[in-house]
Amino acid sequence: MSSPRQHALQQPLLGLRRWARRLVVAGLAVGLVGASSVTASPTAAADSATSPRSGNFYVTGAGFGHGWGMSQYGAYGAARKGLTWKQILAFYYPKTVRAALPNTGTIRVWVTADSDGSLTFKPAAGARVSDGSRTYTLPTGSAYATWRISRSGSGYTLSHKSSGGSWKTRSTGLGTGTWTASSSAGSLRLVLPSGSTRGYRGSLSLIKRGSSGRSVNTVSVENYVRAVVPSEMPTSWHPEAVKAQAVAARTYGAFLRARSASSGYDICDTTSCQVYRGMDNETANGDTAVRATAHVIMSFGGKPAYTQFTSSNGGQITTGDYSYQSAQKDPYDGVIKDQSWSKTISASRLGKAFGVGTAKRVQVTKRDGYGRWGGRVTTIKITGSKKSVTVSGTTFKGKFGMRGNYFTVNGTSSPSKPSPSTPLPAPTPEPAPVVIKPGKKYAAFPRSYRSTSRVDLLLITSGGDLRRYPVSTKALGAGQTLDSGFGSFTHVLNAGDWNGDGYADVVARTSRQRLVLYRGTSTGSFSTGIDLGVVSKHRYLSGVGDLNGDRFPDLMAITSGGVASVIYGNGATGVKGVTTVAGSWSKADWLRGAGDFNADGRLDVITRSGSSLYVHLRTANGFAARKPIGTGFGGVSSITAVGDVDGDERGDLVTRSRAGRLQLYRSNGTKLVRSTAYTGSFSGTRFAI
Repeated sequence: MSSPRQHALQQPLLGLRRWARRLVVAGLAVGLVGASSVTASPTAAADSATSPRSGNFYVTGAGFGHGWGMSQYGAYGAARKGLTWKQILAFYYPKTVRAALPNTGTIRVWVTADSDGSLTFKPAAGARVSDGSRTYTLPTGSAYATWRISRSGSGYTLSHKSSGGSWKTRSTGLGTGTWTASSSAGSLRLVLPSGSTRGYRGSLSLIKRGSSGRSVNTVSVENYVRAVVPSEMPTSWHPEAVKAQAVAARTYGAFLRARSASSGYDICDTTSCQVYRGMDNETANGDTAVRATAHVIMSFGGKPAYTQFTSSNGGQITTGDYSYQSAQKDPYDGVIKDQSWSKTISASRLGKAFGVGTAKRVQVTKRDGYGRWGGRVTTIKITGSKKSVTVSGTTFKGKFGMRGNYFTVNGTSSPSKPSPSTPLPAPTPEPAPVVIKPGKKYAAFPRSYRSTSRVDLLLITSGGDLRRYPVSTKALGAGQTLDSGFGSFTHVLNAGDWNGDGYADVVARTSRQRLVLYRGTSTGSFSTGIDLGVVSKHRYLSGVGDLNGDRFPDLMAITSGGVASVIYGNGATGVKGVTTVAGSWSKADWLRGAGDFNADGRLDVITRSGSSLYVHLRTANGFAARKPIGTGFGGVSSITAVGDVDGDERGDLVTRSRAGRLQLYRSNGTKLVRSTAYTGSFSGTRFAI
């Protein structure tokens, strides 16, 4: 937990920032709200008017913020009650589904604190400035203590100064297009007008803004989320709550990015959007949450949802601008702490605030109809000694620094809080986890993800879910989702039991060409990814099992130039080494681990050339020359090995046609024999290989 002082400072930020944020998004999403299916609220009847008591009005409220979407304290409470991050998100964003962000890429963030119209930064290794077509490499040395990009006419100018020196202009030869600074380290330290510095990953640009400029940080979405999460939630909170925050923040950023009305930036870095202070704000716990939920967003209709969040909703979520933003009671919001609050306002102060003289009566004239007291205050009438005015609930709360518009005045409206015997709503639980026993250590075949006695086919859906299908010679079993967030990976490999705990693992290659190990667990899902320390620029990759006889599973790869290598596992969560395989593999346009194709006790591999498949039998010293095992595979979209399906100790394969039909091919030791055609269509999916 963070210190009490930190909470005292942070909670107002978490609560009040949501009000401004909604106004900004309303500007970005012009025309969208009207197109969404908004459910009409059951507007509550007006409260009775109330007069001051002993010269004061007493306001009692609950929650901290607007009440839309996820309550951050609620997420913390739900996690403490045993809910996973997936269950937390399913509760707070009903009707949405988890999906892989279809375009991870980058996001452009307006750095509002850099308000002097120029872009000033510290030297860095390999620092350079580009205009989009040409690049100028910045010189290094003690003479260059600080760099500055400024506007000049229709373009820009570059200056530098030494320690304690004056600014000197340098000629760059760059054009008038937007100037962007970057470094070989992938980060820069931005100098703010106050003289302090902040580190930012990615690049920094000075976007033209009249005769001045706006500083914009272009950063990968995942690195953006790494810096947002600790600004929006203490990362010392329960890990499942922090993971839920990571997904909400990623989705919120993706939503705004998709609707950006500015050509210069997608999102700001303040409470009007999401707080983002660059890489200096990252934490170890926040990074863990971001990795555990990598690329996952909440989606509605195939697009990022509007995942608003608030500090506390006081036990009641209210309806939003979109059909999937539903009102419901929140049983988790008060688990960590009581979210009720109170405020005393004198009649003279209240009247002066609205220019009505001394306040004589206050009446809530309209509420949104959801929760205690009839819901959040929509309009409120103040009658004074001079006149009467009616203002919005948000205006009223803003005048007196209240935590939100979920309140009653002098207790004039009776609470509709459920009695203790009334069950509070709870999220629809995920299916109970299936506990499986560990299998044989380091086994790679058969492919098995939820049982040691079945052969499994692992597919990645178009939404990025990993789904397991039991395979037999008669039929394909019902699919089960094991995990999500794998859609953005270029390759997902059946790694076998890489770390020796008896559960099958997968290795994924990221868009940055890193190999990441996802370890299987006793529930069949996968734990947080671990970087194997390998950069893979290979054209083909596959899990192949133990090729060097050390009992540990390995991977095999082929470059676009036809060079094959084996990436040897170390039996734990890393790589022992990489060795080149003899011979030319340039004719291969596929590579798959075949298992033991001919029952000789060694693991083999399969390649395709044209429409023919070939087996490369493992020998004591490498691989034998390829042998044809079947033709007519030119129309096959993909192929994967699953292990011995029919019990003859030879590895079998499954293919997928371009129409999404799956076909089993059984090995007889020398060739493939067409077998079962499985029912169902799997278009849009791809195999783990």
